[in-house]
Amino acid sequence: MTLGNWVSAATAALATAGVESARLEAQLLAAHALCEERTWVLTHADAIVPEHILDPLLARRVGREPLAYILGYREFYGRRFLVNPSVLIPRQETETLVETALSLPDGPLTVLDLGTGSGVLAVTLKLERPSWSVTALDVSLEALMVAQQNAESWGATIRFRLSDAFAALGQERFDLIVTNPPYIGTSEPLMPEVASFEPHLALFAGALGLTFYERLAMEGREHLTPRGRMMMEVGFTQAAQVKGLFVESGWTHEATVPDLSGTPRVVVVAALP
Repeated sequence: MTLGNWVSAATAALATAGVESARLEAQLLAAHALCEERTWVLTHADAIVPEHILDPLLARRVGREPLAYILGYREFYGRRFLVNPSVLIPRQETETLVETALSLPDGPLTVLDLGTGSGVLAVTLKLERPSWSVTALDVSLEALMVAQQNAESWGATIRFRLSDAFAALGQERFDLIVTNPPYIGTSEPLMPEVASFEPHLALFAGALGLTFYERLAMEGREHLTPRGRMMMEVGFTQAAQVKGLFVESGWTHEATVPDLSGTPRVVVVAALP
């Protein structure tokens, strides 16, 4: 079979399975299987391809396994990061959290990435602000292993700790805490790629998705310096609830930042008025 014919057949199969951007994903699967770039796939439609290598990857995607897990990577903030089923797949909206952190005045800061997952926040912030001292925590050892690999591949010096939230920190304090915590309610409908493949520990936080924010409001103040801030990604309907939760707990709300689609995505709070 020619590459062009395979891509056409794969596009139809993916579309039937409910995959958006079916043709693009067919091209990316072909490129990955053939160890080529997508541009090569676009310009070599007449090439004869080994279907026994391509078809198993197609079957996985038709089964709605996330493309990022099949490819083994995801692009984030202009860099390629290793991902596997131990970690959530980075989303573009999380770049809003990066931009919000980078809007702080440049200069040495101590930074905590709480629930680092694949490490994209910690690694990106360290690379963009080399003067920052970055610590990354996660409750999952498997996730920490992925994050460490990403840090090593990008040459980012980060301190990694296995920890259930703040438990391993003792009395340590930071100038900035960033976190993309679990924030999905247990009854919220999800795409098959998320519900069946991404780690539930990093997804769900009680019936309304607010359980982890409640913990942050209770425990986070003890780990911020006097003028420190916490920046949190929130679900697309949660900004007002999270803001209210922190204000009721005595925090000062500094900002709510929208993502590129205009959805309130990052809530910024300070421990002191």
